[in-house]
Amino acid sequence: MCVPSTVMTGMSVLGSALGMANNLANQKAQAEQQKIQQKQAFQNAKLAEENARKALVEGEKEKEKIRLEQKALQSKKAAAYGAAHVDLTSGSPLAVLTDMAGQAEELAQDSGEKARQKAQNYRQQAQQSYQQTAPAAKNPFSAANTVFSGLDSMYSNFGKKSASKRGPNYF
Repeated sequence: MCVPSTVMTGMSVLGSALGMANNLANQKAQAEQQKIQQKQAFQNAKLAEENARKALVEGEKEKEKIRLEQKALQSKKAAAYGAAHVDLTSGSPLAVLTDMAGQAEELAQDSGEKARQKAQNYRQQAQQSYQQTAPAAKNPFSAANTVFSGLDSMYSNFGKKSASKRGPNYF
């Protein structure tokens, strides 16, 4: 009668050992996958940072382009007024040129604000990617938990005695 319980104990220990080995292999595979994902997230963060820098540079270029285009329009308007012998130092012509200058700067500032917002969005993407590069919390006890649950199962099986089979009329 000792042999079946020994076999059961051996099978339980073997099952626990195989479970622990399987858990260790899974943890190793997950760790490798996590390293790959962290590396990709870090690259994504660097790319987002570079895109933010480019957006700001492009925004400054766009602002300068708008200012130059608007100055050219103002110059054309001033030249047209000059050709018509209109006094540009007072009255409506001066107000028109002043309004043009104000609108030009407003367009340039709007362009700069759009570039800053675009850069901010890229920075947020970078921050999210950096957060993904943080190592996830590992449970160092998961493999040990498998062993202990196997030992617990073995102990509970060991403590049980097989009931002897009795006939239908037992008291």
